[in-house]
Amino acid sequence: MLVAFDGDPGIDDALAILTLLQEPVDVLAMSAVVGNVPVETGFRNLRDLVAFAGRPDIPVFQGASRPLLRDYTFDPTVHGEDGLGGASIPASPVPREAEHAATAIARLIRQAPEPVTWIATGPLTNVALALQLDPALAGRVARLVVMGGSTQRGNVTPAAEFNAYVDAEAWQVVLRSGIRPVMVGLNVTHMVGMSDEDFAAAEAVDTPVGRAVRTMLDYYRNVYIEGGWGEPKLHDVVAVLGAVSPELITTRPAVVVVETGSSLTYGMTVVDDRAHPARCNCDVAIDVDASAIRRRMLDALRAF
Repeated sequence: MLVAFDGDPGIDDALAILTLLQEPVDVLAMSAVVGNVPVETGFRNLRDLVAFAGRPDIPVFQGASRPLLRDYTFDPTVHGEDGLGGASIPASPVPREAEHAATAIARLIRQAPEPVTWIATGPLTNVALALQLDPALAGRVARLVVMGGSTQRGNVTPAAEFNAYVDAEAWQVVLRSGIRPVMVGLNVTHMVGMSDEDFAAAEAVDTPVGRAVRTMLDYYRNVYIEGGWGEPKLHDVVAVLGAVSPELITTRPAVVVVETGSSLTYGMTVVDDRAHPARCNCDVAIDVDASAIRRRMLDALRAF
């Protein structure tokens, strides 16, 4: 499987990236988008994480610094000012790529020897820009797996999940592109929380990667405790492993429309699973093998 990754690291993105790098896939490229952190911070985190994980050969590109049509204000509450909860990671020695993520990923997918599985764990701005630049790109994508949206309530507003809320217009572009994405939303990612036993297993990994992850998880757990949000959720890990191993998630075809016109419900993913299959534009995750997700992530951390 040939994979491209786009995200906004972000603690759970970092866990997803480290997990992906231990999976038996070929990573074509990775790119950073505005979201959990400003794009410059996310780009730095992504470059540093990839090099730290021993994969400096993977090209990393910086993408959109703002949503397609809206302004954006960064909130450090969940991931910290640096996006990684204060974890100390060595700076990547690899020269910075100058090409914009949208043009780079479009070029690489177009030139790839086989259709690419595209994983997006942040707002869809880079993905939308690439598809606008090259509408034929949709035909070179085997699957687009998106962490975002929800069939139920949101997390940044009562109606909207964070990634969809940051750039709902980008979602519209993607849903109209001819790609039929897999939507891995809060309704399934909230099923995959880290228990005390999971934290203990992660904290027992006494390697450079393990110690950095320990710092991230300590910060992440405290945020959840202070917010009264229950077990810390592995949102982006679910999307990554659902892309690599589709049998880990159960999906249902649906028509998905993303609200852009209302100040109250902007970013809401309206999911209609009653629609005729011929009208469906999305495969919506409705269940997940939570124990397998947690186990695969912990196994990946131990493998570094």
